[in-house]
Amino acid sequence: MPESSVARGQEASSAPSTQSTPSTPQHVSARESIAHTDHQSDDIAERLFLSNPLAPPTRARYEFVEHLGSGGMADVFRARDTELGRQVAIKLFRDDGDTVADRARREREIRLLGELNHIGLVQIHDAGTLVHEGRERRYLVMELVEGRSLAHRLARGPMKPRQVADIGAQMADALSYVHGREVVHRDVKPENILLSETPAFGYTLVAKLADFGVAQFTDATRLTSNGAIMGTAAYISPEQARGEDAGPASDVYSLGLVLLEALRGEREYTGTPIEAALARLHRPPTIPDDLPPEWRALLAAMTADDPAVRPTAHDVAATMRDIIRVLILDSRGKHERAANPWRRQLQRGQASPVGIILGLAGVVVGTVAVCIAVALALGVGAPVGG
Repeated sequence: MPESSVARGQEASSAPSTQSTPSTPQHVSARESIAHTDHQSDDIAERLFLSNPLAPPTRARYEFVEHLGSGGMADVFRARDTELGRQVAIKLFRDDGDTVADRARREREIRLLGELNHIGLVQIHDAGTLVHEGRERRYLVMELVEGRSLAHRLARGPMKPRQVADIGAQMADALSYVHGREVVHRDVKPENILLSETPAFGYTLVAKLADFGVAQFTDATRLTSNGAIMGTAAYISPEQARGEDAGPASDVYSLGLVLLEALRGEREYTGTPIEAALARLHRPPTIPDDLPPEWRALLAAMTADDPAVRPTAHDVAATMRDIIRVLILDSRGKHERAANPWRRQLQRGQASPVGIILGLAGVVVGTVAVCIAVALALGVGAPVGG
């Protein structure tokens, strides 16, 4: 089957493929599962990328390209939309061992993504069902984000404060939008933040929040038993670790841990899932003293143990933009001071305009004198024949 293009996303979605490109740790097991299901790749891909009923029967709507990754509930593929001529990501949900709650969670994610429309979220283009080996499998066609996850970027070490502030502002904006529609993501982590390192919209990079697989409407019926923990142990909030309901403040806490990790280059709570989850109940995250005061104050507020005292996602976004403005002005000031030392002295009151003029005149006279001396030493312009 010719190579083609499918999805890029978060945790995974689409059909099994013979090509596997995931490089982040969470995709190691995906590789094993791909090897196990290689013999089904062509069959599933052909069934997935069926012809549009309104198009010529030989023309497939989506041309398969490669497998991008796998997660707990789905596989993700890159594909090409032949009708619109664009690259897309296709998330193919698995159906093995599905429970009623799993199916409800899957339909909820599809419904959620269909209702949400924000530049900071991975957009959904289409959804459908295919039949494979007599069983129905749901899939999503999503926006393809060219780039890697924040987790992949952090494997190289800490990021610059400006980049972290840009990610923070965009993710807080996206969460503010989501929270305004009574939805809690519940799994904000580096693996679910996709980055495009092409500057746009005034930011040094573009970030998008992905994977609403465990998201919850704030007024919805629980799909998990009381006390069950939904989320990733290293990033859940204290209330999630205690098995309590997760509200918008839980997403703010998780984002705070993500930003702290991006600045420091290391995860705050490590160990086994149980150790990582319980650690936050015994100590707050360590915020480096060498961070600027505005960073320390914001991160401390975002990761407060009491969800009632944490700022809203909207307030976090506004504060992040203030930090970005300070960073921009500080950077401009450094460039200007380096390029114009006389202005710097004037600003400090160390030189008057007259002093500067006299100083410049002295430099000019001195330069001319040096040039004359060099010319005489080299014999330039000396009388010939004495």
